[in-house]
Amino acid sequence: MKLKLLILTLLFAVSLVPGTVFGTLFAQPVEPPVEPPVFSDPNQPELQHDGLVDGEEFNAVQKLLTRANNAYEMNLIDDAYKFVNGALKIDEDDASVIYFARLIYAKKLEQLRTFYNAEDFIEIQANLEEFENLSDAQIKKLVRLVELSQQPKDSSPFERTIISIILAVVILITFAGVIFMLFLMILVRKNMKQQREFQEQYLTNFKHLIAAQKSYLSIGGLSDLYTENLKLAGVSTWDSAKALPNVDFSDEDLAELREYAVKCESLGAKIDEISGRKNNSKNVSELVYKLSIMLGLPQGMAMLNFCAAMVYDAGFLGMAPDLLTASDLTEEQWEALKSHVNLADKYLDFVPKKYWSVFDDAAKKHHENMDGSGYPHGLKGKEIPQIARLIRVAETYVSLSSKRNYRETFDKETAIQTLKEQPQFYDPAVVNMLDSIV
Repeated sequence: MKLKLLILTLLFAVSLVPGTVFGTLFAQPVEPPVEPPVFSDPNQPELQHDGLVDGEEFNAVQKLLTRANNAYEMNLIDDAYKFVNGALKIDEDDASVIYFARLIYAKKLEQLRTFYNAEDFIEIQANLEEFENLSDAQIKKLVRLVELSQQPKDSSPFERTIISIILAVVILITFAGVIFMLFLMILVRKNMKQQREFQEQYLTNFKHLIAAQKSYLSIGGLSDLYTENLKLAGVSTWDSAKALPNVDFSDEDLAELREYAVKCESLGAKIDEISGRKNNSKNVSELVYKLSIMLGLPQGMAMLNFCAAMVYDAGFLGMAPDLLTASDLTEEQWEALKSHVNLADKYLDFVPKKYWSVFDDAAKKHHENMDGSGYPHGLKGKEIPQIARLIRVAETYVSLSSKRNYRETFDKETAIQTLKEQPQFYDPAVVNMLDSIV
């Protein structure tokens, strides 16, 4: 037993001595370290000017290889890869270029095995197809290894559990999102329904409006309304110059407006008759005049608004009477009725050019809403002209405070509160001023 142990000890000691048979047998092979190539390497082919490229290209190749070599020595493989590709594009057949390119491509592929980049790998594969001399056994092997490194591996039970949990969470979030979207759609549809009901109710107001239980501002007494109290109450919150910048409302202008008021009163009576709304034009125009004064507009501008408010629905004169008196409207009839805002021009031919913009705004834009949901242009806020905002509030108030065939008259407080609750349709400043008047 001791003899065997002694022999084994001697054999192990001998194996440690280099150069002996046993040392050779037991020694582990050690691969020599790969030194970065330099142009003085005797194993590297010399870069030859073989006549296939001109002198400038030859020099360019030399410079690119020198830069690639320097980058390679500093382990800047991406830079070396870029420079050697430049050399390949100039002279892909030169043995020195191919030699050095293979070294850099091999190093680049080794990097991709550890830090995979799909874009870089696709580029390398494309270059190997373009430069056929570049691919050798080592390059092909490394390409294959990179491909294998990206193949999906069988997941462990733990990984499968994690994936199942993630999928369950995704499904749950998706389901919650669907529920939320359904809830949102219900809210939107409910809002649209309420808006449509309001529009239908408003249309009914057009057809069933009766005279308000208030005194009417007569044409002859128009200036009487402009009392000292109203003068003091008016504040300059609205600028009349924005509506009519070229009119100063001289005495001649005021006298002219009184003449047009007579014509507007006559036309307003015809509009009320065909639409079945007795005294609607008079009642609306009275409120518009008072609101104009209280909002700080001068008497001339208030008188002009008064005239325009009597004929704002002149477009009704161009529509079929049965459409205006129909109890139930189809969608097509409703769209046709909305077109009345564009039919007023020919009935307002008596209006002089200098006042036309106010009459035109009154006729075409009195159904615009503050939030842009009105028609025909979808204007919002201050985009809506002053006269249109005044008529929008006054007309609805007159409608709400008048008796209906299906309900009793709203009292003043309820009518005003209804307007205040819908600032998306009515100018709050005008509504607040109306509240102080009525």
